[in-house]
Amino acid sequence: MAFRYMVLKNGWLIFNYGTGIANFRASTGRPGISDPSIENMGPIPPGWYIIYPSEIEEGSVNFLEKKDDVVDYMTTYSHYVLRNIRGDWGYYRVKLHPQKLMYPNRDGHRSEFYLHGGKTIGSAGCIDVGREDIALFKLIKSTSTYDGTDNILVEVTEYPNGNGWNKLSATSPVEELEQWWNSF
Repeated sequence: MAFRYMVLKNGWLIFNYGTGIANFRASTGRPGISDPSIENMGPIPPGWYIIYPSEIEEGSVNFLEKKDDVVDYMTTYSHYVLRNIRGDWGYYRVKLHPQKLMYPNRDGHRSEFYLHGGKTIGSAGCIDVGREDIALFKLIKSTSTYDGTDNILVEVTEYPNGNGWNKLSATSPVEELEQWWNSF
């Protein structure tokens, strides 16, 4: 198994999975907020985190394939709906376990960060890959051995979001955020 790691820098999540590299547009926190100590709005604190692929939680990706089994279909779909009632989680998510923070006294003692997808741009501090979560998590799963040696190191740099993120408003209309997102 090759060493796998991710780097979140300038609005991109770069995944080196040993035999290749994949780039995914990503953001963290709310638009216009750059202070990682602001709970539920600021970006994830810079530092190093670990992902355990065995902890990946799945949403509704497979419910379209399970229509033959009505019980399975309804269970999977209801799980997806319930999971997204309290936030924009996308189809997949996985917890980010902090290992070492760059500025341990500046993080506001925040925790419970995830890597996930979603319909809208921005998060409460997690790493959000938007609608690219299906492709990213498929790649994570296909390169995992699930034997405990396939954990993924995630580095969050001091500048995790793309240029202009700090100038956007946290209350910007979705169209403005999507236009900014697609300008790269």
